[in-house]
Amino acid sequence: MVGGTVVCQCTNYSLDIFGWCEEMDRDRRKRISESRLLLRNPYAYLNGEGEFDAEFPETAAADVHESRRVMQNQYAYLDDKGGYSVYESLTKSESRQSVIDAEALLEGRSKGGRLSKREVEKIAWNLQARLWKQRSEILPGRVTIRPLDVIDPALALESIGYSFELAETLGQLSGNAELFEVAGTIDNDSKRVRISRRFSPQIRNFTAAHELGHAILHKGTGLHRDRALDGSLADQARGPVELEADTFAAAFLMPEKVVRSVFQKVFGLERFVLNDETAFALTSGGIESLEKVCRTTRDVSRLLARAEQYDSCHFEALAKQFCVSNEAMAIRLEELNLV
Repeated sequence: MVGGTVVCQCTNYSLDIFGWCEEMDRDRRKRISESRLLLRNPYAYLNGEGEFDAEFPETAAADVHESRRVMQNQYAYLDDKGGYSVYESLTKSESRQSVIDAEALLEGRSKGGRLSKREVEKIAWNLQARLWKQRSEILPGRVTIRPLDVIDPALALESIGYSFELAETLGQLSGNAELFEVAGTIDNDSKRVRISRRFSPQIRNFTAAHELGHAILHKGTGLHRDRALDGSLADQARGPVELEADTFAAAFLMPEKVVRSVFQKVFGLERFVLNDETAFALTSGGIESLEKVCRTTRDVSRLLARAEQYDSCHFEALAKQFCVSNEAMAIRLEELNLV
């Protein structure tokens, strides 16, 4: 109890630990939760005494995240009390000299030619391997670098010579008799990718990875615009070019080896099979009650994607660890035969 307010010291990055504070409006709580998720800091905006810092920075946490990455300093803007110092908002990153040859990732395949799903996944793996091999050059000064640290679409785009920008809005576009908000754009001629802030971190992340797929796989000229993408369209009919970019995004953001490793670590299983034991470990209930809400494999996959505890052990949900939507993670778990 701090100043009459209950404070829950949790480890879930997206959980609003001030959810019970009646004086905080819903929009503000949402922005704080999104900021904490992006900053991977469940205690952001707390002062040294454990109370909520009244001066919540109006500038999006995405600015801090992006600026830290461009400056290659994960501690930029922190003051001696763990809060944020004043800084100028950074919305653009200039094109860098390529440290990775995008053409080499194709291993002789023709850019713009049709590729199988397996071939697209192999190209995504090639990029991950290059990013990991050159991690010290890409992230200089970092003592510890985890595999997930290099699975960053913005970082990858800059590594192949593209500029990356977060924009307040990218406008609207009419398509198939409907008007939609543009979530991302790519211009291969100027090697520039822009992502709209108007969407959640998960959508921004998948859309950026989708544009990364276009940059590596496709020849397109001029400005290409995309609607909001979160990986949930994998089961729907898509044009071959968009489908390839979707496949690339999923494989890049959720690498098979890393997903399998994390899955086994949090669930203690190589493959989840629904039975009395696993049902109880997942929900503390019997299999009969779970089967009433999980009628399909996809329902089980969704539950695993968003689960934050298993067999009394608490952890960050898989979807949150990889900064993707629950649906995208559920689809990936099925693709990897983990469910």
